[in-house]
Amino acid sequence: MPNIRKPHASDDFLMKAVIICDDFAFAAKANATLRRVGYRAGVNVRWTIKCWPVNALNETTLAKQALDETLDAHLIVFPSQRAQSLPSWVFSWLERWVARRHIHAAALGVISDSNAADLTKPVCPELSRFVQQHDLNLIIDGDRAQDAVKLFIGFSCEREVPLPIARAGVVNFATPNSFRAYGINE
Repeated sequence: MPNIRKPHASDDFLMKAVIICDDFAFAAKANATLRRVGYRAGVNVRWTIKCWPVNALNETTLAKQALDETLDAHLIVFPSQRAQSLPSWVFSWLERWVARRHIHAAALGVISDSNAADLTKPVCPELSRFVQQHDLNLIIDGDRAQDAVKLFIGFSCEREVPLPIARAGVVNFATPNSFRAYGINE
């Protein structure tokens, strides 16, 4: 009898992702992508996923609520087009988040928001600098490089989970802790 993986097995690690976008279709795509990767053999991650509209980060009450709900996030995801040109108030919100975050090994993620996305410039230079300055990981959905590496994400439960990624093929936007083709498109 084949070994059928249960979607909510007790050996899964719980991780939290926050998707920041204005497009319901993108939110559904990013949600499905994260869940698909989490269910892969050897990954065993069960995602708790919240979505916030980008404009909510510019309204005082909603921005505070989003911040409070995001402090324990392992991953904050943006659509690729948004990541190429983030408004200054999103950076202000990210500054508050990074100063108060509970997960030191957190990451910002960029997922393609179109079928034929051009990810030659996956993030704006300001976002690359932000990631580098705050010792964050950058995960970019895109073309897969040929030589794969593993990223080990630490959990408070003493165990590390290897997640498949590939090295970035373009160096001009890469930071010491950035990764391209995290495997979320597999």
